[in-house]
Amino acid sequence: MTTLFSESETEIVSNTYMFLPQDEMKRKADSLNKPINDILGLTKEFESSLKEEIKGQKGLIVKKIKEELESKSEKRKAALQMIKEEHTAKVDRYKMMIEDLRKQDVTLTYKKKKPVQGV
Repeated sequence: MTTLFSESETEIVSNTYMFLPQDEMKRKADSLNKPINDILGLTKEFESSLKEEIKGQKGLIVKKIKEELESKSEKRKAALQMIKEEHTAKVDRYKMMIEDLRKQDVTLTYKKKKPVQGV
């Protein structure tokens, strides 16, 4: 049996491989924040309805309702806005973790045989 290859030399190739396609993940924060936006919309609708209902009325109870509405409304809106910002921050953190995990350093080691001269 005649061999066409003699000696072999080892070759090494290193590279960084990106496993998954890059995903902006903007939709992830939007889908998390959709229920919050719905709640904000319903809150505004409720406030408008209540303000319309007590418009032009006077009295201690009406005054107290207006005070509570303003006070609690601002607190709710601030809390919901903070939740939305936390969702966005968590999605950004998740995106960074995915980006780190999708990169893999790969090293291939193989033997490369040289062809025999004059065969």
